[in-house]
Parts: sequence; C-alpha cells; structure tokens
Amino acid sequence: MKDYFKYFDKFTFALLLLLSVISIFLIYSAGHSSHETHYLKQAVWLIVSLLLFFIVFVLKTDFIFRNAFAVYLALIVILVMQIVLGGTVAKTKSWFRLWGIGFQFSEFVKIPLALYLAKMLTQFEVIDWKAFVKLMVVIVAPVALIILQPDMGVSFILCSFVPLVILLKKVKPAVLVISLLLVVFSGMIGWYSILRPYQRDRIISFLNPSEYKTSTGYHIIQSKIAIGSGGLGGKGYLKGSQSQYQFLPARHTDFIISVIGEEFGFINTSLLFFVFFIFFYRQFKFNFKNDEEFYFIYLFNGLILFQFIINVTMAIGFFPVLGISLPFVSYGGSSLLSLFIGEAIVFRIKINNYLT
Repeated sequence: MKDYFKYFDKFTFALLLLLSVISIFLIYSAGHSSHETHYLKQAVWLIVSLLLFFIVFVLKTDFIFRNAFAVYLALIVILVMQIVLGGTVAKTKSWFRLWGIGFQFSEFVKIPLALYLAKMLTQFEVIDWKAFVKLMVVIVAPVALIILQPDMGVSFILCSFVPLVILLKKVKPAVLVISLLLVVFSGMIGWYSILRPYQRDRIISFLNPSEYKTSTGYHIIQSKIAIGSGGLGGKGYLKGSQSQYQFLPARHTDFIISVIGEEFGFINTSLLFFVFFIFFYRQFKFNFKNDEEFYFIYLFNGLILFQFIINVTMAIGFFPVLGISLPFVSYGGSSLLSLFIGEAIVFRIKINNYLT
C-alpha cells in the first residue's frame, strides 16, 4: 500500500477535487435566488463519487478489462429498459429511478465503451473494412438507443469515439473516405427522420439566435449577455444579474460556464480553463507500457476533452445547444459518478505502469 500511495498522482487528483468543490459553490450561486438545493445534492454526489473512486481504484485492471464487454451489454439492456419504462424528464426518457433516486445510465456507457474499444484496438494493426464495421457496431448500438430516448447531448459526446479511434490507429484511405461519406449521409437521415422539430430549431437558431430570441435562441443570447457583462473581473460572487434574476436558463447545468463568466470575469474564467489544461496535460503526457491501457486513457480523457470544448463553445454561441454539461463542474450526479469511476481506472493504470 505504501507503493500505491507513493505513486498515486496526488497533484492530478487534487485538480479533480478542486474542480468538484468549485462546482458546489457555483451551483449554489446558480440556484441562490430561487432557493434551490442542487448544491447540497451535488455535495452528496461528490462524496459518493469519491467512495466509488477508491473502490474501483483498488480493482485490478485485468479484471476491469476482462469484464468490460459484460458491463457494456448490461448497460445496453438498461438503455432498452429506459426507453420502455424510464421516467420522462425534460422531454427525455433517459432517467431511471431506483429507491427514489434518478440515474441517467447513458452517462455510464462512456466507461465500458471506452474499455471495450481499447481492447478491440489491440486486435487491429490497421483499421480495414472488417475492423471498421466491428468498431462502428459497438459505438452505434448505444448511441442509437440514447438518441431514441432522446438525449442528443450524451449521444453526440459518444460519437466523439469515432474520430478518437481514427486518430489512434492507421486507417485505410478508402475506409476513411467512405466513413466521412457515411457521416454526411447519417446526418441527413438524422436531420429529416430522427431529430424532433425543437431539436432542429436549436441547431438552426445558433446560426442566427436573434431571429429566435424568444424561443430556441434565448439560451445563447442570455449566455452571451452573462459572459459579456462579466468583463475582466466579474460582478462578484452571487451578484450576477442574469443568473440571480433567472434570465439564464440551465444555469446550474449546461450554462454554468456563463455563471462563471458573469460573476468572476474573463481573468478568473481563464484560470479555471488553465486548471483544465493542466489536468488534460498530465493525463495525456504519460508513457504507457500496455497498449490496451494506453488506448483507454486516450479514449476516456479524449471524450472528456471533447465534452469540455463543446460545452464552452456552446455557451459562447459557437456551437448549437445540445444539452452538454461542463465536466466535473456542472450539476449532475450520474455525470460526476461516471467521470470519477473512469478516472479511478486511469489512476490505477498509472500506478500499474510504475510498479511493473
């Protein structure tokens, strides 16, 4: 155990704790004027996440990778059950209630999917047609089920595994060209056959939000006002007019970065981004001895990086509003649990590399 503590990445873990604690104060501010208690729930979720982090951390990575496909299949079954039996929250059936507690199991798909994709990538030297089809089936199965719930945010984030897989392995040129054409074709089918009218309006409105200022463009406009009004130094904690007077929608979830920008300004928001930068830098800059573990590290943290970029660009109007949260900071118990469980595996892999 002394070796485990010696090689445990304490600095990066401190960054995770810092982001998660900052989250509680920001969520308190976001719900302060309406006397919401989301911050207390987030504090409880953080404690549970930390407990699960250390439980998963002590598991052997061989055991984790060996059971990845079984967990993946179990979550596929749960996603099907959610569509049939799940409760409806915010127009989606992505929630599953257990003992009175709501769980969004689509968030947990990230972990076994990244693990199983990592195992699969070790079997291929080059991604040819056969490998490409196998990889796409594994990715598309949960994505399709999550779209049917419908949860566009999580499904879009899971789609980031496609470019990540392509970046990690050599791909035959013909496969790459056809895959790009399939993306375009799938996008057209999704636009006309799968997306609901309000979802299409969200995508259209980001191009010209002022034209939809009383409907789907309202989120982007209020977010821009909040961030812009914060200036360099911000208005001060609990003093943001857009958040405190409740003009800003989803301020404790999708648009929490707008609360940060308004109350703490550009300088302090940049400091938060710097914390994220250091976190990603330390997670990616590491020499791994095992290809399977290497692929998981890059797939899981690559997904978090992708989610971070989309959330920020969404808040400043450079990307459509899809319901994508800011990792470790936005309110959400299921999201926080999945992130800490995934990072527990990452931290365990790092120690394995020191001890072997």
